[in-house]
Amino acid sequence: MIFETHCHLYDEKFNEDINSLIKRCLENNVGLIMLVGDNINHSKLCVEVSKNYQEVYASIGVHPQEVDSVDYDQLENQLKSLLTSKVKAIGEIGLDYYWKNDEITKNKQKKYFIKQIEIANKLELPLIIHARNSVEDCINILKKYPCNKKGVFHCFSGSVEQMKKILKMGFYIGLDGPITYKNSITSKQVAKEVDLEKLVIETDSPYLPPVPFRGKINYPYYLNYVIEEIATLRNVDSKLIENITMENGKKLFYI
Repeated sequence: MIFETHCHLYDEKFNEDINSLIKRCLENNVGLIMLVGDNINHSKLCVEVSKNYQEVYASIGVHPQEVDSVDYDQLENQLKSLLTSKVKAIGEIGLDYYWKNDEITKNKQKKYFIKQIEIANKLELPLIIHARNSVEDCINILKKYPCNKKGVFHCFSGSVEQMKKILKMGFYIGLDGPITYKNSITSKQVAKEVDLEKLVIETDSPYLPPVPFRGKINYPYYLNYVIEEIATLRNVDSKLIENITMENGKKLFYI
């Protein structure tokens, strides 16, 4: 069975409702699902849906591109109000310098990132970290403001050297569909060298579909393609990758 550790099944790109999607995933070898919030409303939806399925868990948080959607002083209370036993992480949080990288934007994202690390420590939860064009800054912040329960660098796109720094800090690495792309040389190298005990797999669906589905909607049961690619790169059996990433996901989220 597969642990889908990062998906956004509430996204409007999907042509079917979230409950139908979940049921289809569960019928296709996806044994556990982490629904990841990116703002307060989506986090609330993730929590509500998770209550209906034993196999589904929720993460709550405000994505760096969503920091303008919530008042900084209200952030802690709003996240705490969503807490249930099915909430297993704070995320998706972090830094995103892809769309805007001016100092005002960066500083605001950093402020919200640090605040949510502090909230995670109060709630004794790990982090799901978004680090787009900002891996080094995320690493530096986590060194200064460590998370007690660690977490995962989701959809990791950094270098092998950055991966080693992250592993040394006790965090996990999340790999997705892009490792199946021909030009993803660095991601393939990360997949070869990452400590298997610190690897989890994810789709970030509906985004980042693996080959042969590029340009289409991504689904959690496409994780088979990610598993096969990692197994091929490491010259191991795909069942080993499937099983070890399931157990790693449980450890990461204390399930």
